[in-house]
Amino acid sequence: MADYLIATLRDRIQAEKVYLALQEIGLSEPHLNIFGKGYKTGEDCKDFDPVLITKRRMRNMLIFLLPLGFGGGVVFYQFVHFDLIPSLGGIVNTMIGGLLGAASGALGAFTTGGGLSLMIDKTIPYAQQIESGTFLVVVQNANDLKMRQANRVLRTLNVDDVAFYERPD
Repeated sequence: MADYLIATLRDRIQAEKVYLALQEIGLSEPHLNIFGKGYKTGEDCKDFDPVLITKRRMRNMLIFLLPLGFGGGVVFYQFVHFDLIPSLGGIVNTMIGGLLGAASGALGAFTTGGGLSLMIDKTIPYAQQIESGTFLVVVQNANDLKMRQANRVLRTLNVDDVAFYERPD
């Protein structure tokens, strides 16, 4: 099952009600937290915010794929010897091939890292949601049985949104 179960709530009273209901099934402080005004801040939710996780993944892939793409572009030019601008010579055309390869690496990092899903979904980071007054009740690192029980409780309490996230390690 998931590592994080996140309930999004509109007001503090509803968040406290959900928190108490989850405590009744046996979840305690290290596994159960409230994020919002008067509780933990948006900066504390960097571990499970899907937008930030996707941006980190894209950055890590970019660090790997940019030099790999550059090298691939240089090697491709050396095999093909197709001069894009013949008057500039072989060295400059090799560099152009490398830059085109790096650009394709950057595009690959963007698409496979999750950039398209960020553009299409228009997901708002949890930190911005908390700043706008939303509360989050987060169940984390609990065993599968407790996560299933917590999910059942959240479904019965008419929570605005419930999301599951796996740790991106």
